[in-house]
Amino acid sequence: PPLPELKRMVLDCHRAGFQVAIHAVERDSVAAAVSALEDVTRRYPGAGRRHRIEHCSVCPPPLFERLKRTGAVIVTQPPFVYYSGERYLATVPADQQPWLYRIKSHMDNGLVVAAGSDSPVVPDNPLTGIYAAVTRKTESGQTLLPEERVTAEQALAMYTTNAAYASSEEDSKGSIAPGKLADMVVLSGNPLTTPPEEVKDIRVEMTIINGEVVWEA
Repeated sequence: PPLPELKRMVLDCHRAGFQVAIHAVERDSVAAAVSALEDVTRRYPGAGRRHRIEHCSVCPPPLFERLKRTGAVIVTQPPFVYYSGERYLATVPADQQPWLYRIKSHMDNGLVVAAGSDSPVVPDNPLTGIYAAVTRKTESGQTLLPEERVTAEQALAMYTTNAAYASSEEDSKGSIAPGKLADMVVLSGNPLTTPPEEVKDIRVEMTIINGEVVWEA
């Protein structure tokens, strides 16, 4: 929507106690989302609602510091690099490619970055997303912004602790700890020690929800 309307919508949602998730892909949309969140932050400093920007796909440096001041959480999609990377390299304007689906830059700037798949746009396997975040490799083996690679620990956190933080559920989800929901999977390999090129080949062998085995290979 036009920026004044977007600001009003975000402000109304904030006042009603909701956490806002703004879908923003292109540079102008990301800038509009940041402006709307800045408006809320200015009116209600320290409210701690953890508003989110979904995708934040094209984010040039001038938006970084503004984003940090809003306290926004970035929810990005690393598997887009793997499944759509060739298309990005072929179609995204050259002057925007350096800002495309950045991860490390957001983290280095102090932002919390969570990850998802945007399924059914791409398959929902998080191991492919962890692989893409660590290697920045496309399906054909090309590399998209290798300087935005993150460590395996950081990539795993995007899908676990950071994801729980993004939805204000870190007290019950995101890690295996006493008092939290026993939601977990058993994997065929350790994504923290498996060679990066092999992470996407790790398989789920068991799924446990609330302490009960609900699926087994």
